[in-house]
Amino acid sequence: MKNGYRWLTAISALAIFGAGEAAPAAECDGALTRSLQDAGQRLAHMQVTKPGQARVFASDGTEYSAAAVRRMRAQLGLAERACDRGDARAASGLLDAIKETLRPPATPAI
Repeated sequence: MKNGYRWLTAISALAIFGAGEAAPAAECDGALTRSLQDAGQRLAHMQVTKPGQARVFASDGTEYSAAAVRRMRAQLGLAERACDRGDARAASGLLDAIKETLRPPATPAI
């Protein structure tokens, strides 16, 4: 019984600490990583300084709601974690959502 217990302990340790991680579906490439960093830098300049603050202005003068800035920051964190897991597809989708929100509104032609 003592040998069975050791064997079970060894199997449990391998399951907990991993005998080797499964290969990720896709790696985040350098371009995706740079895009995430660029979005992070842009979001870092948008400060929500007051609890009741409704509007936040980007360095280029673009106006965003404080809720949109918080949502983009949360999406950026999720995208970074997806990259850490090796899920480039999820990270790219989240980055596209951030870029869509950051895109300035089209100005009407006069």
